[in-house]
Amino acid sequence: MEPRNFSSPDATEKSREARLNKLRERRAKAVTSNNDTALRPINSELSRLGRSPEPMRLPEPIIENRFNNRAERPYEGRPEGKVKPLPNRQGFVEAQQRPDRSDNRTELRPRKKTNGSNNRAIPIKSPFKSLGWQVLRLAIAGIGLSVIAGTAISFWQNQQSIAAKTNPTELTAKDETNKSQDIVPLDLKTEATPLLSKIKDLAAKEKDLSMQMMVVDLDSGAYVQVGANQSIAAASTIKTPILVAFFQDVDAGKIKLDEPIEMTADVKVGEAGDFQFLPTGTKISALEVATQMIVISDNTATNMIIKRLGGTSVLNQRFKSWGLNNVVVNNQLPDLEGTNTISTQDMVSLLAMLDKGKLIEPRSRDRFMDIMRRPVTNTLLPKGIGENARIIHKTGDIGSAVGDAGIVDMPNGKRYAIAVMVKRPDNDQRANELIRQVSRATYDYFLGGGRLPANNSNSAPSNSPANSTESASPSNNGSSVIENITIPLPNAAPNSSPTNTPSTSPSLNNPSELTRQNR
Repeated sequence: MEPRNFSSPDATEKSREARLNKLRERRAKAVTSNNDTALRPINSELSRLGRSPEPMRLPEPIIENRFNNRAERPYEGRPEGKVKPLPNRQGFVEAQQRPDRSDNRTELRPRKKTNGSNNRAIPIKSPFKSLGWQVLRLAIAGIGLSVIAGTAISFWQNQQSIAAKTNPTELTAKDETNKSQDIVPLDLKTEATPLLSKIKDLAAKEKDLSMQMMVVDLDSGAYVQVGANQSIAAASTIKTPILVAFFQDVDAGKIKLDEPIEMTADVKVGEAGDFQFLPTGTKISALEVATQMIVISDNTATNMIIKRLGGTSVLNQRFKSWGLNNVVVNNQLPDLEGTNTISTQDMVSLLAMLDKGKLIEPRSRDRFMDIMRRPVTNTLLPKGIGENARIIHKTGDIGSAVGDAGIVDMPNGKRYAIAVMVKRPDNDQRANELIRQVSRATYDYFLGGGRLPANNSNSAPSNSPANSTESASPSNNGSSVIENITIPLPNAAPNSSPTNTPSTSPSLNNPSELTRQNR
């Protein structure tokens, strides 16, 4: 056998042709030998009968069609007439010319592997059977998706039921944990003994009045307290912590200052403020409602803020988170029965934290301070400070108790937080005068650098128009007169006169103003 040469197509074709010739010779020999064997008995029989056998005709060699049609098909894998030349020893490729192949040699081509299955009959798939499989697959997928969706819905419903059973006060407590680092206890250092003695002397003159007070120098830590940790009826002084809670929600993004708050029938009350005269359903911006709660002590505005903040239970939980355990809102304003409570120590603690920039953001703190400088009722603590001093405060006044709490900024740069509350017989104005005297003694003490003046008197300072701004007077027709302040009303007649008992306050001399009871 000639060695195969895979480097040239001609060598491959020659090898295939040689093998084809050998195959033909083998087939011819096989056929000849078979014929001879089969014809020997026949020839012997013919010779016995006296007949001469006919000459044997050799059959034609059988050649498969796969070897005959190779010349008709072009060589696969390479264009006809193009042979890739091989490089010589020097690495150069010489141009070679393909020899003329005009002879009738049969070209051998590589055999194609034929799959026996090609000759088999391809079964025709039924469209109904394919459709049935598709429907079955869709059904299985739908069942799986239904199980997943049902599980997700069941989990969501369980979470909703758990959230519905959770106490809203607990949720509020979790929200308030972020403010726990702002709770700063009072920095009490030394007790101002001379001032304490002076205040006790003032309170001792009124046997039927019960006073609770506390004052703290916010710079030095000097303090005075008389029954400061005892609860007392709050009246409108409780509006100060409510305002702080309002600005906390503003900082948290829960309330927008310009969002409208609707006045509903359940929050509409009387006694103090102008909102009571507005029709039910009126919408007022949140900032305006909070401002009027302090400036004119509007009770309806206060109830609107309490409702917007989540109710009394939510507020009480928040006050406790600040460390104010005696500040409790039990009922809506005006709360003439005195069920809402505070303590003077809690009020001073709250004011001290605000002074240090705690609880609310600086921007909200600026708004808080601006609102607290504008109350129209300035008949208690402001009457005991000098002309050049400034104060932020909020008063409270019901028949059984009266008080005031705020921060005083003195001309010498000192600042102190003070809260004074007095229990009294029904609307006894001596309690108001006692608060003014305590305010005056405290101001003189800190202004004098920790010393009381030798000729200290209980008279009002020079910025007060008169000592008897609010004289003690019995209640008018059984109604409790709270604080006599004058605010012009838009519908007041030009020559209208006050209907209350005449007072010595100079602001009542203006006939174009009406007296409004304010808590």
